[in-house]
Amino acid sequence: MLKQLTINSFTLIAEASVPFHEGFTAITGETGAGKSVLMKALRMVCGDKSQASMVRTGEEKAVIEGTFDISNEPEVKQILAKLELDDDDELIIRREILENGKGRARVNGSVVSLSDLQELGESLIQMHGQSEQLLLRDIRTHAKMLDEYAGNNELLINYSKSYNAWNNVLAEIQKTEAHAKDLAQQKDFLKFQYDELSKAALRDGEEEELEEKVNVASKSEAEHNLLNEIQGLIGCDNGILEQVQNLQYKLRSLAQKIPHYEEDLNALVEVADPFEGICKDLQRLRPSKSMSPVEIDRANSRIATIQKLKRKYRTDVAGLIALTEQRKQELDSLENLDADLDELKRKAEAHKAETNRLAASLTEKRKDAAQRFDSAVQEILHSLGMPKAKFFTSITEQDPTPNGADRIEFLLAPNPGEGEKSLQKAVSGGELSRVLLAIKSVMAELDKVPLLIFDEVDSGISGETGNSIGEALRNLGKHHQVLTITHLHQVASRAQNQLAVSKKEVDGRTFTSIIDLDKNGRIEEIARMLGGTSETVRTHAKQLLENNL
Repeated sequence: MLKQLTINSFTLIAEASVPFHEGFTAITGETGAGKSVLMKALRMVCGDKSQASMVRTGEEKAVIEGTFDISNEPEVKQILAKLELDDDDELIIRREILENGKGRARVNGSVVSLSDLQELGESLIQMHGQSEQLLLRDIRTHAKMLDEYAGNNELLINYSKSYNAWNNVLAEIQKTEAHAKDLAQQKDFLKFQYDELSKAALRDGEEEELEEKVNVASKSEAEHNLLNEIQGLIGCDNGILEQVQNLQYKLRSLAQKIPHYEEDLNALVEVADPFEGICKDLQRLRPSKSMSPVEIDRANSRIATIQKLKRKYRTDVAGLIALTEQRKQELDSLENLDADLDELKRKAEAHKAETNRLAASLTEKRKDAAQRFDSAVQEILHSLGMPKAKFFTSITEQDPTPNGADRIEFLLAPNPGEGEKSLQKAVSGGELSRVLLAIKSVMAELDKVPLLIFDEVDSGISGETGNSIGEALRNLGKHHQVLTITHLHQVASRAQNQLAVSKKEVDGRTFTSIIDLDKNGRIEEIARMLGGTSETVRTHAKQLLENNL
């Protein structure tokens, strides 16, 4: 519950420290006194956006601080824990608004974002003014209210799981069918690529190995050719060795006839001996060929094939090998897709059956709850100045959605013979405010938000209807902390607490003040609301209070 609201330099409020109490509190004051300023301050605590106009003229900033007792609010503590904020029994929300309109928000001293503050504010305060009543014109809130009243939370969770599982499988079917269609259209292309690549039978590192072998074979071939040429020069017919031997023969014949040529013959023998050794060495050291010319041609052809595939597919050998496997899997998947689709469709039918079963359970519970809900809301509406009103929950079948297979809408027949009207368009603001109060009264024990605020819910109402609205708000105060702005003494006199908002001018400046009234103060304020300050009016005001305390 809200314990205190401290306001400084916020529009017409220079300074105020407002205590709040349990139960039903009425906020009263003359028109224009500043009650809307107080409401705006409460909205700031809930996360409303700040504006420069909110800072009191001449001040640097406005400060609003709300103190809450959350000792019995586990959901609020869960949000604080999620935001990694202190979750003691006391919660302090502080808003600072600078004169340029920018501001800061703090929760228990820690700076928080506006979105986080809004989430926290929604768990602390529900504000029902004209803008909040507009929520009733959105039929999505109708289903949410009815389900809350019916206690459908667990059933909705189970339905949502089944519905999501069903739709996930349907999405998978659609994806698989699209994939199958794409693959079928590309089948010939995929098969051509797979055949070409698989026929190539590529092996990682093969290209480098072939290039190395061809390189070695090329060197060996050059070596063989040069050795053959050398041996041809030295040892073949008319080669160097044969010519030296002929020269030896000639010199030997000459030396036999003329002895002094013997020395030249010996020198020539020494020259011829190394050539013989060279021929023998070259023959002995001649290596065997690593590859035949046919094998070299075959290797070069293989290298050319690999390089052609690399250029064509713009990738290396590893990429070509991976692409071969990918194309194989794609072709295999074409064969398996029909079986996969059959299995997915079987799962979809199972999820659909379970979703429909849970949707039927939801519909049954909703219809059962709607009868009780309609009766209870209608009874309260009769006491709120709409004695002939009929309230009806329309539940019609529709295609399954995340929240069931029902279209749920609240309808109202305010006057006999006029027919049921949609809350979306046809119902007036005054009627809508009373419908909201009636619904909140019916759901009082189920609603977990601790503070409910009604901004002029009694607008356009007087007399006995005012008494009924006051009684309804008082009953709500048994389950929640309730605040309402009211101009009716019938409503104010039924409140357990009362705040008076007044405005005065001092030295040319306007000041709004907020006072927590004691019993005598309440008598004076209710007397003002009754329209006079005579002793008779005061006595009447006193009796109204005493009768309702």
